[in-house]
Amino acid sequence: MSSSTLLRPICPEISIPWPRPTIQRSGKLLASYFHAFSVLSEQNVSNIPAAPQSALFAAAVDGSASIYALFGGQGTNEVYLDELQSLYDIYRPFVASFISTISEEILIPLAEEKQITSFYTHGLDVSSWLADPTSRPSVPYLASVPVSLPLIELTQLVQYLIVCKVTGHSQGIVSAVAASASTSFESFTENAKKALRWLFFCGFRGQEAFPVVSLEPSRIQDSIDGGEGGTPSPMLSSTGLTLKELQPHLSQTNKHLAENSQIHVTLHNGPRALVITGPSRALHGLVVNLRKVRAPNGADQSKIAFSQRKPVFSVRFLMVSVPFHSVYLSKATDKLLAEDLKGEELWKPEELRIPVFNTEDGTFYVFILLCSLILFFRC
Repeated sequence: MSSSTLLRPICPEISIPWPRPTIQRSGKLLASYFHAFSVLSEQNVSNIPAAPQSALFAAAVDGSASIYALFGGQGTNEVYLDELQSLYDIYRPFVASFISTISEEILIPLAEEKQITSFYTHGLDVSSWLADPTSRPSVPYLASVPVSLPLIELTQLVQYLIVCKVTGHSQGIVSAVAASASTSFESFTENAKKALRWLFFCGFRGQEAFPVVSLEPSRIQDSIDGGEGGTPSPMLSSTGLTLKELQPHLSQTNKHLAENSQIHVTLHNGPRALVITGPSRALHGLVVNLRKVRAPNGADQSKIAFSQRKPVFSVRFLMVSVPFHSVYLSKATDKLLAEDLKGEELWKPEELRIPVFNTEDGTFYVFILLCSLILFFRC
């Protein structure tokens, strides 16, 4: 029997449906539950109602299932703080102190040390931004590599802290190693400090080595009109073409470029998922050439002989201002190791408690660990 049926004898002209669940309402309910759970736990109240045990985790404990934590790389530069805000709002009793420690002991001091640059004009007090969302800096500031690199890392570590085999891709390798080397909440915090420190310097040195350049408005508008994702950047994602199909277009474009402006495929995310890096103007030139051979969006080629059909693929500029995975950052890597870390190796192979897999060949990251982490910084 529905709620509206129960109401009819009293108010036959009124029907009051149950409220539909929404993401916002669900988040508030979860936040209230975890707040109450935390308060009762601190008061040592017994028999606190707990959430049902995860069937997946139970299966992992008895050996009938395996769990992998996958940490991604750059690409969420414009939305990562919304994700971190949601985690903070819902699980605040369990993550607030961790985020505060990272902010006060790592992010804020490091940003203050580099105030001579223009990269950290609004600092890195992420704890205050989460406590008061109205104090957030602008999206362009948050999306810049020197800021987004360490804060995406923080978001990933908070996710792992909540969920408590690890694998990582690109900057996610650092998150994977930090999680793998942790045996307690205390060691997790210490490893998180190392990870955030490393990625702070990575973002700083990367942007220092490859400054942001202003592009002509006509070039930006052309990219928008062409559907390539907006402002051209130093990293271009290609989906649908194999390396063999893409390489002739790269070679042709490189013939017209200076030696210090060459473009290269530097990431193989799949047989037909590639990333090309180089100066943004050079990549835009490649895009213009690729448009000539690409099938128009939604084109019906069913009545065209297969051998004569145009290839179907897409290209999109990544929201990244540094050409990671490329030789353009080789000098930046040397500075990071010698000047910032002063030769310190942050983790030793024997510290890894959970396998961290190389996403290229599936092997374990156990040898020359720090150099493995540098893979996303240079080839």
